[in-house]
Amino acid sequence: MSGKDYTKQVAKRQKIKKTTLVVGLDIGNEFNAMGLMNKAGEILGRYPKVYNSRKGFEYFKEVIEETKRRYGLRKVLIGLEPTGHYWRKIVYYAKDLGYEVKFIRTTALKHQREVDESSSAKSDMRDAITIANITREGKYIDTVIEDGVLRQLRTLAKLREKMQRGNTSAKHRLGAVLDDYFPELRGMFWSMKAKGLDRILFHFIVRCQRKHIIW
Repeated sequence: MSGKDYTKQVAKRQKIKKTTLVVGLDIGNEFNAMGLMNKAGEILGRYPKVYNSRKGFEYFKEVIEETKRRYGLRKVLIGLEPTGHYWRKIVYYAKDLGYEVKFIRTTALKHQREVDESSSAKSDMRDAITIANITREGKYIDTVIEDGVLRQLRTLAKLREKMQRGNTSAKHRLGAVLDDYFPELRGMFWSMKAKGLDRILFHFIVRCQRKHIIW
């Protein structure tokens, strides 16, 4: 770690006060494991199954608020590894409650897992505690978690880019097939994108489908 990175990590660690409840979430499809910890690293609770449902989210809030009351804590800092898209709902729910949410790197979790247990084997509950500990040490990523219109636009933009790449790839594959089976077409049409060629191919495909010809 460079001196600059270490300074940033120390600054992040110093932001975590004695009144901060640190929550580690190991995200899953059906449910999440949750570990609670204070600034000193003491484990305040282990909850192996917080379901991704309305009832599960209400339980999530109830546990956190009860732990805050019991230990006199005021602020909540949640750390998690963003797995697939499963993290979105619980994160947006947590942010609506005013909880702070930070991401951690997969490499950081794997390294800490090996240091703590001398094993890279995964365990949901153990990972939740490890994630809480990584977050407590300030080893999280400062990421803007977008919601609402901005998130929707970002998601749609990524989908459009993915579809464009898919279209380009499909056109290249089609060109290769035409060159292989119908090389004379390049001398008959000005482009493989010509509308006349497109109509011929469409007509051919429809006829094949009607005659149940697989090609």
